[in-house]
Amino acid sequence: MNSLLLILLLLGTISCATENEKIVWNYLKNKGLTDAGTGGLMGNLQAESNMRSVVYENIYKSSFGFTDQDYVDMVNNGTYTKFVDDGVGFGLAQWTFSTRKQALYDLCEGKIGDLRCQLDFLMIELENDFTDILVMLKTSTDLYACTIKVMTDFERSGDYSEALKKFRYDLAKSIYNEFSGSPIEDIDDPKGKTYKIEPGDTLVGIAEKFGVTVEEICELNNIEDPNMIYAGQVIYIPEKSLNN
Repeated sequence: MNSLLLILLLLGTISCATENEKIVWNYLKNKGLTDAGTGGLMGNLQAESNMRSVVYENIYKSSFGFTDQDYVDMVNNGTYTKFVDDGVGFGLAQWTFSTRKQALYDLCEGKIGDLRCQLDFLMIELENDFTDILVMLKTSTDLYACTIKVMTDFERSGDYSEALKKFRYDLAKSIYNEFSGSPIEDIDDPKGKTYKIEPGDTLVGIAEKFGVTVEEICELNNIEDPNMIYAGQVIYIPEKSLNN
């Protein structure tokens, strides 16, 4: 990276936002969400799908054996008929339950991976089934509260650990700072940074990657069995190894 580009990035005069992030931010703002509400919702979408509409759940890719685009194309052309009931998270919000996937399919039939259609479906769900969340997203100025409300009441992942809350809030804060014009100052978390476990990860490999020990990770995250971790789990990583 040349020095001029680095300086411009540091000064904030060049946006690092993706095109999808810009589309989603503007769409949600036009629907009346506050900056905090938009950032909180988008932080969760980022955690679920990396703000991509053409994506199915990573843990199934090795067994299914086809790409995200393959999955979408087969759903659209009718050669894959298990979309509604396959239990696989899909799209911007990683919709999983059959009733929600059926409603998504009914609205976006033939264009199941279309970002704007998925955004329309997202708003339909919020307006009809999650009105309390939508009210909060349209009135609140508390980014953290909005992030956690979407995480626990809309996404309903079942994992409400402090590490996952921090992970999603950090994503929300990054988006909020990019678009709102009123950046939130970073505050160091005494527990350290967070890491989202990917398929194939082991605690041994993660510990080696960050220069810490398995024991330190287990102690910080109250993990009793280092072999009992799963893809998608978010854990804290100690900032400095006790052995250094």
